[in-house]
Amino acid sequence: MTIRQHNSMAAFLSGLMQVVIWIAILSGIIAFILIGVGLIGSLNGGVMRVPGMEAYVEGVAPGQFIAGLAGLAVFAPGIIYVCIQLRSILSTLANGDPFVPENGPRLTRIALAIGAIELARYLTVILLNAFVDLGSDQPLRLSINLAAWAAVIALFVLAQVFREGTRLREEEKMTI
Repeated sequence: MTIRQHNSMAAFLSGLMQVVIWIAILSGIIAFILIGVGLIGSLNGGVMRVPGMEAYVEGVAPGQFIAGLAGLAVFAPGIIYVCIQLRSILSTLANGDPFVPENGPRLTRIALAIGAIELARYLTVILLNAFVDLGSDQPLRLSINLAAWAAVIALFVLAQVFREGTRLREEEKMTI
């Protein structure tokens, strides 16, 4: 029987991940408000007035704000979800037991989330170019992020490694 040791670096990273989650949430909310104010100002001829504040948005097409909101809607929830899953994995590592049955599916969910973010990004660029006037003759560029797709593949492989490690450990527990 092995004695589990607490991993202080994993505990630190788990705490840091919680801070990153809150920063991502707050940044997303602030960005949503600022881009929304910009969109409203742009739709009102370049000025938005509310009690105690005036926002000037001259020379920026409403489509650019719509593109910003679309990008925010694609990235923010996905990043927060991935961070939550990573924090859960780090918590098991901090407790000295990373090969728990839940971590394999967590890695799979992270891979699926990153893949979904990339696919949503492609779809967003295509839809924005097709239906939104961005105020420029240049369309948004659709680029393929090979690093993101390599991460998806690596995470699927790691998920299988964790599943196999968990299975072998359970078999070892059954052996006398």
